[in-house]
Order: sequence, then C-alpha cells, then structure tokens
Amino acid sequence: MDLRPSGRDELAAMLRAATADGRVLDIRGGGLHSRRGWPFTPDDVLHTAGLGRVVDYEPDDMTITVEGGVTVGEVLRLAGERGQGWPQAPSEPGATVGGVLAAAAGGRRRLRFGPIRDSLLEVVVATGDGRIVKGGGRTVKSVTGYDLPRLLTGSLGTLGVIVQATLRLWPLPMAEQWFSARGEPADMIDMAQGLLAQLHRPTAVIVGPGSLHACITGVPDDVVPPAGMVDATEPSGPGPGVVEIGVPPAALPALARRLSDDGRVFEAWMGTGICRVAVSAPEDVRAMRDLAMLHDGHAQVIDGDDALRADPFGPVPAGADIMRRIRASFDPAGILCPGRFAAAEPVPA
Repeated sequence: MDLRPSGRDELAAMLRAATADGRVLDIRGGGLHSRRGWPFTPDDVLHTAGLGRVVDYEPDDMTITVEGGVTVGEVLRLAGERGQGWPQAPSEPGATVGGVLAAAAGGRRRLRFGPIRDSLLEVVVATGDGRIVKGGGRTVKSVTGYDLPRLLTGSLGTLGVIVQATLRLWPLPMAEQWFSARGEPADMIDMAQGLLAQLHRPTAVIVGPGSLHACITGVPDDVVPPAGMVDATEPSGPGPGVVEIGVPPAALPALARRLSDDGRVFEAWMGTGICRVAVSAPEDVRAMRDLAMLHDGHAQVIDGDDALRADPFGPVPAGADIMRRIRASFDPAGILCPGRFAAAEPVPA
C-alpha cells in the first residue's frame, strides 16, 4: 500500500498505526536511493511528496526551512532568486531535501564546501512510533543538546522520517567553471595532486580512468583553465551499479592508481577520500571492499540491483551495539527501512 501523508500530524498517525500493527515501511522521497542496503519487501511505502511546504526563508540570515518532501531544485530556485545556493547538495533531478539528508548524498563540491551534514542546522523528525522530535536550531548560536541533525544525516530512514529541515545557504559565486584533461592515468593523478597543492581550495578535483576534472569557483579573473586543462562540463557518474569507497584522503592517489591499473571505471574525489566505482557483479563488490580495507577504508553499495546488494555494507561497523540501542529508541518496533540499517543482520528479500 502507498501511504501519502499531507502533513506531520497525518504522518505521525500513520507511523503509530504501523508500529502497532508491526507493518514494515519503506520511506520514499524522490526514490533516488531506493537501491541501497539489503533488498527487503515492505508492507507499505510511505511517500514524502505531500510534505512539500517552504516554511520560512530568511535571506539575510542565509537560511531556509522546508519540509522533507520539497525538492532540491525548488530550494535552489528560491535561493537563486536572492543570489544564494545550497552547494553541498547533488544535482540529480527529483531529489528531495529529506532524501538527500537521509542518504548523506552530498555532491562533488564537498572539497570546498564540506559534507552535506554541515549545511543542516535544525531538523524535525517523526520517529517510528509517531513522536515528533526536533534537534538543532535555526541559527548556530541557538543550537543546544544532542546533535540530532548529524545523527539523522546518513541514517537512510532507519531512525525516522525527516519532516522539516533548516539549511544553511551560501552566496552564489561570481563565476564557476569545470575544466578537464585527458592523458595517462599516472599523469592525471599527479596533475590532480598538483592542483590541490597550487590552487586555493578548488571546488572539486575528480580523477577518472585517464581523465581529470576540476571545478574552480571565485571571481571571474581567478576562474581560468589550469595548465593543460580546457573548459568542460561536470562529469557524469560511473553508475548504475556503484560502490562508494571511503579512505583517508592521503590514500586516495594510491587507490586511484590501483583502480586504473585494474581497468576499473571510477571517479576519485581527490582531497576528500571518496571514490565511486562501477560494479556489475557480486565479486566486483567483494574486490572493492578488499581494496578499500587495504587502504584503511571501507566500501558500501550505494546503487545496485538485488544481486549486488547481497552484502551492501560489509563488516558490521564498530559501535554496532550503540547503533542498535539508538535505533531501538527511535523505532522500537523496527518497522522503518530494516534493510538499510548497517548494524542489522541481512534482511531476506
């Protein structure tokens, strides 16, 4: 059954009823992150599109408060009219604010603007048993108590449904441009490391198999092609089957060299430790996880069919007992997106 609440009270009532009946729910915003975690069959799908109000916009404070079903495109449109933007957000059509935050799905501008969790000032969440909980504050000075915004960012809907979020905005840059170069993989990696050392906080430096993309933001006189690069557009991702590897940033060049030598399709976000690799079979997932662990990192499937998600998260993370206790306090009946809880046992399809 599809559940489509039009407000927080109706949403809370639906969650209380599902908890009472023991019905498993899948939470769906734009549906862009529905192929994460273990495959599972929900009893109902709860859609957040009805939570679509812009609650408040304070251009002078550079904050906007929206419900979780508002699209990222709508936030960018409203903010853009006042010369502001949300640079941490990805650019996928149809992405919702709640979905982006729940998946911690930041975009490629992380190198300059930081992870998407840093843009979330206040959050209102409906827990699995229908309580409405608020954390953070609409201004940095008013934030007290537990850091609920960071806890919910990346929780994949396993702790609650994001009802409302207050986001920190940034001024739109005077100029921004992507540049690219192609050549031998080792040369591209060396060039990328040079950009990180020479440029003052580039917006993004992305290495692929035999390619380099860089985004530079600033005043027009500073946004010029680095030596050996030409004007380009933002690169596309390696999908549709994708493993995201996280390693210490200093280890990323060595990881990129190994992936190039192995003929993999990938994009390494230099300076951040993030690398996304195309995979097509379960053995590819295992190989990427082994490679990540060799570089003191981890790997998880962020997009894939059921076969690729037989082991989406890898070893149970440190602190799993704490994660389970937190989940139990937010979702006592365990009805919310059980296949996306990394500290759970595999959920049969």
